[in-house]
Amino acid sequence: MVRLSALLFTIMFITGIFQVASAEDTIRTCALTKAFECTSEDGCKEWSIQEMALPRFIRIDLKAKTIKSLDKDVSRQSSFKDIDRLGGILVLHGTEQRGWSMALGENSNSLTLTASGDGESFVVFGSCMNP
Repeated sequence: MVRLSALLFTIMFITGIFQVASAEDTIRTCALTKAFECTSEDGCKEWSIQEMALPRFIRIDLKAKTIKSLDKDVSRQSSFKDIDRLGGILVLHGTEQRGWSMALGENSNSLTLTASGDGESFVVFGSCMNP
């Protein structure tokens, strides 16, 4: 009986640790650093994050599937539909005025966002950290 209790306690303890670790892994705080706009006629041009009216800082909640601006000057919140894992990269997919995807490097903490519309595309780079 003592062994069974110890085994159950160990399982509950280990499971609790994994749940806490996975809960911490669901949040990313990111800084957007570079942005490019590309059109089929003019090619690509670099813009500042502010010129593109993007937030400088965002919080990504993988569990709630939301992306929220942390910038007081740009108040936005978006949601995404899917998350895929591909060789150390988390890929988020969504639609909002355009189709978009965001790649998050699980080890490098890099962020690459691409959005595509009718004859136009946008690429945004950044860096993330777990809080």
